[in-house]
Parts: sequence; structure tokens; C-alpha cells
Amino acid sequence: MKINKLLLIAFAISGMTALIYEIVWSRPLQLIFGSTIYAVSTILTTFFIGFALGSFLFRNIADRTKNPISLFGFLELGIGIYGLVILSLFKILTPIYLALESPILNFLLLFIVIIIPATLFGATWPVINNAYVRTEKIGKDAGELYAFNSLGSFAGPILAGFILIPTIGIRNTSVLVAILNIFIGISMLVISKGGKNGA
Repeated sequence: MKINKLLLIAFAISGMTALIYEIVWSRPLQLIFGSTIYAVSTILTTFFIGFALGSFLFRNIADRTKNPISLFGFLELGIGIYGLVILSLFKILTPIYLALESPILNFLLLFIVIIIPATLFGATWPVINNAYVRTEKIGKDAGELYAFNSLGSFAGPILAGFILIPTIGIRNTSVLVAILNIFIGISMLVISKGGKNGA
């Protein structure tokens, strides 16, 4: 299989994991806030800010890197490792959140916890764009990337809500998705050894 096809598949899976995390992490946040509205609002707000922040911070790094596929691999590894520990982090910090009894303070503290993986997800966009998009076919290639990532994002909530969580539970779903990110990361690092730019 060509490297470009592998990049599309990897980016689709990455999009899928992002949406699964949003659903999985909203459950412990409901226990902290005592409200689904606050929990979902915190997740969505933090993820979208993280997407924007990551894309902005890595826009120049993505252009300067000589091996964007390798950088994409490291970003996915970071997401996966964080995904393995974040539920435990929520559990450890829950007494602190409950003691504060302030939705605003809870939001700020949880924002700090969640913004890290959200920013890493955002950073994958300019990096994978540099690895995949060719100048002479920028419209076609950028469109393919967006389409595959969106397709993965579409599949994420369906898998999480109707299959994974009912079958294996929240914690195991989080671990499984984190393993997927780590697998993508390792795969991209291996692939990056085989080409100059990964294209």
C-alpha cells in the first residue's frame, strides 16, 4: 500500500479517536459537574480551542520539519499516552473539583487537563497537511485529507455510543482508543524511515 493511502487511513483513525475521547471523557465530567450540559460544554469548548491552538502553534513547525510523518507519529504517541492516563487523572482530581463547588473553577481546571491532548490533535492538521499535500494538487489532496478525517469523526461517536461503551465500558474504551493512537504513532515512525518526506 502506498504511503499516501496509509496517511489517509491514519488520519481517519485519528479523527475517529478524537470524537471517541470527547464522548468517553464527558462521563467522568458529568460526575464532577453534576450536569451533562456543563460536561459536554467543557469538552466541546476545550477541544475546539485546542484544535485551533495546536494548528496555530505548529503551523511554522510543520513547514520547517524535514520529516512531517515522523512528527505526526510523535503527536499521535503523545495523544495515546495521555489517553491512557487521563481517566486516572480525572479520578485523582475529582475530590478537588467537588470541593471547589464552582462550575467556573471546575471548568478552568478541567480545561487545563484536556487542552493538552486537544492541542496535540490540532497540531496534527498542519503536520499531516505538509506530509500529504502536493503543491500542484493542493485542492485535491487537502480535500482528501479533510474528507477522510471527517469520515473518521463520523464513525467515532457511532462506535463509542452504540458499540464500544455498551460492550466494554468507558475505561476499556479509553484504553483501546489510546492504544490505537499509539499504534498509529509507532506505524508513522516506522514509515517515516522509508521515505524522505514521507510522500
